Amino acid sequence: MKRGMDNDLMRLLHGELGPDEERELRGRIRREPDLAEAWRRLEPAWRDLEPPPASPVPPGFTGRVMAHVRGQEKPGSLSWSAAPGWVRAAATAALVAGAALGIGVGRSLPASEASPAATSAAVSVSSLAEEDDSLAGSYWSVVEDATGSDTEEAMP
Repeated sequence: MKRGMDNDLMRLLHGELGPDEERELRGRIRREPDLAEAWRRLEPAWRDLEPPPASPVPPGFTGRVMAHVRGQEKPGSLSWSAAPGWVRAAATAALVAGAALGIGVGRSLPASEASPAATSAAVSVSSLAEEDDSLAGSYWSVVEDATGSDTEEAMP
């Protein structure tokens, strides 16, 4: 008999099958001699099983568990020192690869190929930032220098 069928018989004994599944399996037990034999072996053995009596909790168990829990790190705290070496190495490699890729892509794009959408966004945002002393104003002046466009001229 297949292992899956053994599991189905055990689920039937435990009462874990739905009504339709139970009805179908009981019908198969009546029709299939091998399955009926397996059921005849399992069912009486299951009926005769009795769980052992519950044992009392040892004295001081709760206190030992609570002392152990208090000694653990907080669940929300993460630490690089607690991470395995391969995790730290993989994170470092990913960081270096990402930085190298970003630098490579940044250097491969010529500054003169600014997209029209980026230029129009620079115009609209720089018109909102009237102060040149602000962070946004200094950012857009760097963008203007890099793209070679003057947003002041493009503004109406």
